[in-house]
Amino acid sequence: MTISVLDLQMEGVSTSADRKAGAVGDKHVQDTKANPGRKQAATSSVRLADFIREVPILHADQSCKEMIASFKRNEESECAIICGDDGAPVGLMMRNQFFMRLSHRFGADLFYEKPIAGLMDSAPLIVDSEQEPQLIIDQALNRHESLLYNCVIVTHGGRTLGTLTVADMLRISRQLQQEAIDGQVQMIHGVGQRIKDIDAAFTVVRESSKQGEATSAEMVDMTLSGKNELDKVTDAFRRLADNSKQQEEQMSGLQAEAGSISRVSRLIRELAEQSNLLAINASIEAARAGEHGRGFAVVASEVMKLAQETKRSAEEITELTGTILDAIGRTAAVAHDGKAEAAASEICVQEAGRVFADLFRAAAGSKSSTEQIGQQSEQAYGQMKKVSEEIDKLLQSYFLHEVNKTTILD
Repeated sequence: MTISVLDLQMEGVSTSADRKAGAVGDKHVQDTKANPGRKQAATSSVRLADFIREVPILHADQSCKEMIASFKRNEESECAIICGDDGAPVGLMMRNQFFMRLSHRFGADLFYEKPIAGLMDSAPLIVDSEQEPQLIIDQALNRHESLLYNCVIVTHGGRTLGTLTVADMLRISRQLQQEAIDGQVQMIHGVGQRIKDIDAAFTVVRESSKQGEATSAEMVDMTLSGKNELDKVTDAFRRLADNSKQQEEQMSGLQAEAGSISRVSRLIRELAEQSNLLAINASIEAARAGEHGRGFAVVASEVMKLAQETKRSAEEITELTGTILDAIGRTAAVAHDGKAEAAASEICVQEAGRVFADLFRAAAGSKSSTEQIGQQSEQAYGQMKKVSEEIDKLLQSYFLHEVNKTTILD
């Protein structure tokens, strides 16, 4: 877990600010030739090399007198590392604990010439420089409370690099916290930007839905209007077909009547021809009668003229009737063709009516779907607004937490 200065102060742990002597003149080991190719933690940019302190290194067989001299030469060091014959660390000597032991009655006489191995912490916390900083902090905090203030020995490849004090780990923890907060804030900013992008997209969808809804409504109205007009055209074609049928029937009746007139005119012509023959016979008989048949001859002559005029009129009537019959025949043919075309057009109009009906249903369904999309877009837009507000609140909370933490640490 990550710890802060405030957390350790609440636990009663002193920091480098509380131990001024140990905080003055800190000397850190730089990550140069002493540790070539050291692998940094992949999850954090915190460098242990920036916090490792150089401390005195003594052999376990050296005396406490030599330990005192070493601490005097390195007054800024809080501890010393005790190594074995192979140079590997085997123990740790904390300055305060060491001088506290020697300050007891007879302490100097008892331990002055004794090996420091008898007073060192023989089980110090030893970590590798390649470990993640957070793991090192967790291991340090899991130590017994009597060892909580002891330094941590840092090695690399079996070679001793130095130590980390509690103050160092507090600074590492603070950097880790800051990195975590910065990462979270960056992530929240990224989410906020994505939310804004989505919000902009939803705005476009809302506007498009409104336009689509208006267009769908207009399409429904236009389709309904077109269907009504098409129904009127259908009725007109139906009436046209009925009129064409009536005209055809009337033309047939006229043809029949004209045929009757032709028969009557032929009969009249035949009668005129007979009357003309009778008039001719009467004229012959009147000529034979001489003076007595002159009056009868005049009547016969007039009857002959009348018969000729009647015959000529009958022929004209027959010719006119034939012309009328031809015209009626052509008109009947045109009426028949118009009836057929009207019937075919009515079928096409009825098919167009069915298409318009399907189009009307589709437009009505599209309008309903568009309205549902608009409603869902409005709901999604409202939810997105709430998420955006929560993101803003979360950012404000992080910033407020950071300000409060900085104020407390200061």
